[in-house]
Amino acid sequence: MWWDGAVRPDGPSLTARVVAANRATLERPAAPTGDPAADERLCAALAEGYEGDYKDVSRWVAARTRFFDAEVRDALAWGVPQVVILGAGYDGRALRFRTPGVRFFEVDHPNTQGDKRARLEALPADVEGIAFVAHDLSAGGLDGALADAGHTADRPTLFLAEGLLRYLPEPTVHELFAVAAERSAPGSVFALTLSTREADAVVTDSQRAEESFLADLGEDVLTVPSRATGLRWLDAAGWTVTDVEDVDTGQTVPGESRLLVRATPTP
Repeated sequence: MWWDGAVRPDGPSLTARVVAANRATLERPAAPTGDPAADERLCAALAEGYEGDYKDVSRWVAARTRFFDAEVRDALAWGVPQVVILGAGYDGRALRFRTPGVRFFEVDHPNTQGDKRARLEALPADVEGIAFVAHDLSAGGLDGALADAGHTADRPTLFLAEGLLRYLPEPTVHELFAVAAERSAPGSVFALTLSTREADAVVTDSQRAEESFLADLGEDVLTVPSRATGLRWLDAAGWTVTDVEDVDTGQTVPGESRLLVRATPTP
């Protein structure tokens, strides 16, 4: 498979590429002024040589793709002028949902973002309206990175964190939640995925093997709180959770969850 020999931080994220490969098969909405064809070309290029057959991955990616697409579409309908995609990977929503007057900020590790930008140039794709923020989220400093990129805290923002949090150290998760809240004017929304594991959950051999494999790729699973703890972290950072959906991937074991969460700034 095409991920053989690729290890982060020496190369771009392989999990991000797996997500893009799975998205290549999905039918998705787009803004009237967007360029969904460019997004589809990007996903198709990333899917070349992909031989994965992981039904839990496909089901999870499909569910979260629908969720985040709907959040972006709704935010644009409300007139939100800023969309921040944290851990953007090969996300093509800034292309698919490009809208005049809306600025997309894609934040990701320089290695992954460099590969993505090279691919977009090769397509080619119009990246007008996208601010590429090359920043290692695990190192902290998100507030300064967003400010330097031109994000303004006095205008509403849709923050997205899809498939990201479990790969960050716990202190960085707390910082991310707090910075997003501090930079959220009234009318902002935070949409995120949250992987949770209860203290009594039984970790299977296949899960251990998967997490060991990810660690070998340099994409260690670092933060998987209990459901109550993860939601409490959001509350403590200044977010009010308005919706939680528990996605059944077909492989989830008792005591573990994959959540789609929507939150708004606490007044």
